[in-house]
Amino acid sequence: MNRRSLLYAFGLASVVPLISWSADVTGNVVFSPPGDSRFPFTTAQQAKGTPCKLSSENTAGACTILELNALARSGPFLHVHHREDEWHYVLSGEFLFRAGGEERNLVPGASIWLPRGIPHVWANTTASEGKLILLCQPGGYERFFDEMGNVPTDKKSPEKMKELMAKYEMDLLGPPIFASSWMQQH
Repeated sequence: MNRRSLLYAFGLASVVPLISWSADVTGNVVFSPPGDSRFPFTTAQQAKGTPCKLSSENTAGACTILELNALARSGPFLHVHHREDEWHYVLSGEFLFRAGGEERNLVPGASIWLPRGIPHVWANTTASEGKLILLCQPGGYERFFDEMGNVPTDKKSPEKMKELMAKYEMDLLGPPIFASSWMQQH
């Protein structure tokens, strides 16, 4: 096989999975107006704080897309996913991401890809609410947010979050970036 044929074969092999992933998997157009959530969260607060723009059901399990409203100077615990790859896109605010031994400050219009298996943590570093778009593949991550929304604020201890995260194939590895502000808010 000559070099050109070999490169063509590798190029085709690398594009085929993308084509099949981006194909219309449900046969339906899905529209999500502002403020709408495509997943029936069990609490109104979770539906407002994390509207689901595309659910696993909408994409036949291919992905979930969420709009995350992040409180000032807050973010999740340091954690690792064993099931999902994540892509974050900043709509508003400024976010600090720590992942894979790197630290990045993201402003509106910036994005970051976080493959499964890489420990990461992020925080909205501004004094006002920020907003991210989060794509998770495969789909189903909306169920984690639904269950998290059912945990009373005063019960969101590291132990409880560790238990919930384990159910969704994640490990809690450490505190949030702003650990003291998280403990005050929760």
